[in-house]
Amino acid sequence: MAYQPYNETEQQHKEEILRQWDLLGDEIFKRPDGGHFTASSIILNPAMDKMLMVYHNIYQSLAWTGGHADGAQNLLQKAAEEAQEETGIQELIPLCSEILSLDVLPVKAHMKRGRTVAEHWHYNVAYGFLASEKQPLTVKPDENSQVCWVPLDAWKAQCQEPHMIPVYEKIIERMKQNQQDKLALYPVLPDVLLPWFAENARDLPWRQDKEPYHIWLSEIMLQQTRVEAVRGYYHRFLEKLPDIKSLAEAPEDELLKLWEGLGYYSRVRNLQKAARVIMEQHNGVFPTAYDDILALPGIGDYTAGAIASICFNQPTPAVDGNVLRVISRITEDFQNILAPAMKKRIAYNLADVYPAGESAYTFNQSLMELGATVCLPNGAPKCDICPMRSWCMAYQNNSWTMLPQKEAKKKRRIEQKTVFVLRCNNATAVQKRPASGLLASLWQFPNVDGTLDTQAALNQAQAWGVKPIAVEKVLPGKHIFTHVEWHMICYYLQCESRNDLFVWADAAAMEQQIALPTAFRIFRETE
Repeated sequence: MAYQPYNETEQQHKEEILRQWDLLGDEIFKRPDGGHFTASSIILNPAMDKMLMVYHNIYQSLAWTGGHADGAQNLLQKAAEEAQEETGIQELIPLCSEILSLDVLPVKAHMKRGRTVAEHWHYNVAYGFLASEKQPLTVKPDENSQVCWVPLDAWKAQCQEPHMIPVYEKIIERMKQNQQDKLALYPVLPDVLLPWFAENARDLPWRQDKEPYHIWLSEIMLQQTRVEAVRGYYHRFLEKLPDIKSLAEAPEDELLKLWEGLGYYSRVRNLQKAARVIMEQHNGVFPTAYDDILALPGIGDYTAGAIASICFNQPTPAVDGNVLRVISRITEDFQNILAPAMKKRIAYNLADVYPAGESAYTFNQSLMELGATVCLPNGAPKCDICPMRSWCMAYQNNSWTMLPQKEAKKKRRIEQKTVFVLRCNNATAVQKRPASGLLASLWQFPNVDGTLDTQAALNQAQAWGVKPIAVEKVLPGKHIFTHVEWHMICYYLQCESRNDLFVWADAAAMEQQIALPTAFRIFRETE
């Protein structure tokens, strides 16, 4: 048992529990008469000024939540399940993965479900949780008659078990100390990460200068996109549109062609909208004030913070997914990283420790670099080379597999599509999508909803008036958007006639002018 006792009494309790464990083996989890394992928890609100308590019918007292371990493999999870069952509360956030108290507790004889339960011991493991007071509470009549939030300055008067008061007090104190310990890790970050970044920073093209246009472009491109995929796009984009003025004036088709394959096309449209705002409202000069940067179309807190710190040496946090993951692990924070409140809190805590001057930029970069290269999003983090390993709570408690916590994503809707690559005299049919909605105003191959068999596909082409004469091949395809998946089948048809419904583009036009999103480009690339 990894729990480290805080004092002599707790050491004695640990030794007694281990002795009973050696004596009884796994039977200690199965409610033997003399004593057995239980898992309990103290639940506080985020402000840590109220405790959630239940009035246990057996003990005739307001008390913590908990129950018999009954062979549970994960005692932290068991403590949470017991709390949810007894209070009706659904969203519980572990304060940490550590056992906060290990106690041998007396249980007096009592009646339960019509039978007498003899006096015995609970070998109790206790954890700490946070929960919102806004959640509905329910009573479980066979076990308790009240569930309520009690101010921390009032609960003792309602606790009729004097021997439990010191146990509750020490756990509450340790929960508060744990929060202080987490906050104390923030000042460590710049001291450790700045020298580490100086030795380990990747050589990336957008780190060659601090030109705001370059940094802005790279930050927008890097949203939802891997670094290696962005390199080529970044160079090509700047070669064609080297400054804000040229971006503001670029024709839409040229702009979309430069972005072809990067996806999330609203990014590049907002990029151009922002360029036009800069030309009109800032005389073509990228604004230096954080609030002015944040006001530009397509720029949120993270991007504004990154640009302000990188280009203008302002101590403004830039909290992206990499930073959220790094901080949640280092501080062993189990709150949902997708929640705006979590992002806001981490940004607030980071703002207090930002170094001045050019180091503000370097500190932002070092946090993102640690997340991108060491504290990885998929698979095991590289803890053996992490400069923060000695301070990281998730490493110390081996809880990195549980972090970061994310709210379960809604299942994506699946849509079936039949796509047509129609060829006539070395030209291929394409058409513009509607001006609003998914992939708005982008080019596409003709397509219809549903999955058509070969004859139905030929009939559809015939209805378009293109006179299909041969099926060259049929290929499946799939593309995943944020909220929807397209499951596609693509028919390559040789046709006799062109029609006016489509634009018929030759190879040069397809290469240089027609911007196909990846959902359709996959079929062009497999020609």
